[in-house]
Amino acid sequence: MPLFSFPPRLSLQRDPPPVRPHLLIWGLAIGQMVGWGSLYYSLAVVALPMEQELGWSKVDINAGLMISLMVASVAAIPVGALIDRYGGYWFMVLGAAAAALLLLIWSTTSSMTVFYLVWAGLGLAHACTLSESAYNIVVSNLADHRRGITMISLLSGLSSAFAIPFITLLSETLGWRPAIMTMAAIHFMIPGLVSAYVLRGIRSSRHKPEGVGSSLPAQRLPLRRIMRDRVFWALVAAFSINMFVGNGITFHTIPLLLEEGYAMSLIVGIMTLHGPSQVVARFALLMVGTRISTAGFGRIAFVLLVLTVVMLILGTSFGLPALVVFGLLFGVSTGMLTLVRANSVVEYLGSYGYGAATGALTMAVALPRTTAAVVFALMWEFSGGYATVLWMALLASLFGLAAFWLATLWNSQRSTPIQGL
Repeated sequence: MPLFSFPPRLSLQRDPPPVRPHLLIWGLAIGQMVGWGSLYYSLAVVALPMEQELGWSKVDINAGLMISLMVASVAAIPVGALIDRYGGYWFMVLGAAAAALLLLIWSTTSSMTVFYLVWAGLGLAHACTLSESAYNIVVSNLADHRRGITMISLLSGLSSAFAIPFITLLSETLGWRPAIMTMAAIHFMIPGLVSAYVLRGIRSSRHKPEGVGSSLPAQRLPLRRIMRDRVFWALVAAFSINMFVGNGITFHTIPLLLEEGYAMSLIVGIMTLHGPSQVVARFALLMVGTRISTAGFGRIAFVLLVLTVVMLILGTSFGLPALVVFGLLFGVSTGMLTLVRANSVVEYLGSYGYGAATGALTMAVALPRTTAAVVFALMWEFSGGYATVLWMALLASLFGLAAFWLATLWNSQRSTPIQGL
């Protein structure tokens, strides 16, 4: 035995604990549910009380979200590539802790500059902890990535159903500042501490155990080739419109319906339908499994997005029944499109280097994704109402349907599918 060796039980080199799939899925799902509530839906809920207290305009406040999403989009490729290489443990844990601190700073500031700096930081936390980063971990560590992503989305889809009424209750009873302060504490305790426990032992996509992930040959294609592919750019067009219309509706449904004279309690009830209907859609995908392709589900989802905008337009004239249908359709289409996007990256662009590929897609859709809330607000200001805004959203959603249809058509015509990065 060498002079300075350690006996096995005292060795300083410890193998990481084995990944337990169910624990991994549940931990990621709970973290995503809380994370989306804290880092996305919270601003929509407290925007009005912030306007009233601080005297800021809708454009001023929605610019915070725009900055956040822009930073998240710019960071998507480097963060995705680093997670591909090193795994997602520290990105998820430190990202959640940093987000909690930034939420605390937001709850105490009255400076617009500090507000924008906070949301820039939250954008980086978004890139490190939400959706694509979690899906990267699933693709890298679970054999059935489609089922794993769907199961995580089942619970994370409830985020709006819990976050919007919960933050609204806190804001109306305690004020918007204590509401955000409470979300900071919850964010640290759940995404932060839960991730620190359940993500131990995870591997990166470049160090997969045998049998994990796609069964296709591990052909590695450079990212620049992916970005020259017409299927990639058709997906960019489709999901750019999906993000633009979805984000715009999310952040303007409340002021739109308040402008139409509806009570806040009724509006919150309609918005709350979003979460459960997302879960129903994702549960249906889980039950159907591979019997319907990603292309088939995507086409259905984009049709439902068009119908969502139609029902919101009708809701301004025909009242509550149309608005209830709008809330349900919005949730179903959003729930389906989230999964279609995640699975399209794997099936059309490859599972090896998933983080870099999904980062490229995220960055490519950055402009419409980040400017949606502000563009909706500017159109409202210039037109004097939401009618023009809604008709623009309807036209855009029709273009999104056409773009996704083209992506699936072109992908089916490939002689040799793209299998990886």
